[in-house]
Amino acid sequence: MYSPATAPATTAAAPEPFDAAAHVAVLQAALERAAPGMSVDLDPGTDLAALSFVHPAHEATVLVVVEGPAAHVPMPTVLVAVVIGDWNDLRSRPDGGAAMFALNSRLMAGAISLLPLNQDELAVAVCRRVPVDALPADMLTGLVDDLIWDYARCSGWTERGAQVVSPRSDLEPPRRRIITSLDEA
Repeated sequence: MYSPATAPATTAAAPEPFDAAAHVAVLQAALERAAPGMSVDLDPGTDLAALSFVHPAHEATVLVVVEGPAAHVPMPTVLVAVVIGDWNDLRSRPDGGAAMFALNSRLMAGAISLLPLNQDELAVAVCRRVPVDALPADMLTGLVDDLIWDYARCSGWTERGAQVVSPRSDLEPPRRRIITSLDEA
């Protein structure tokens, strides 16, 4: 018969603390395999770590932020953001930049957001946050490409830039798509 007094003693190991810098290092290694020689800037940390790079095919600045569990999200997450403009420049447009945020209803892969880069600079970015476990490192470049092409399609950039066709990214070989549009479903 089971009795707590006679049960074998078990010691549950305390969960390992989350190390954001270790996850960023894995993502950096995947980027270096996908595009050897690409310059990647790191901002290491324990609870929050980041890397940034300029996409070699699209020349867009990409930020990848790994954040440990927090009060607003109880699991580690990865934020992938592609900078598409400066908020001060967009606010000077006749619509005050509102048209940029109207894209949120059409985007499939992410959302338009404001990201503070420093004390006096706000970037407008298309971004997506996913749990760390939902984004294998070798799929990072695919997610970045999906964000870029989804924004280009929804913003009308692909129609305006039809005279100059930008090549598909050569960061990685053809792959299974993470995001599909409703047209493909």
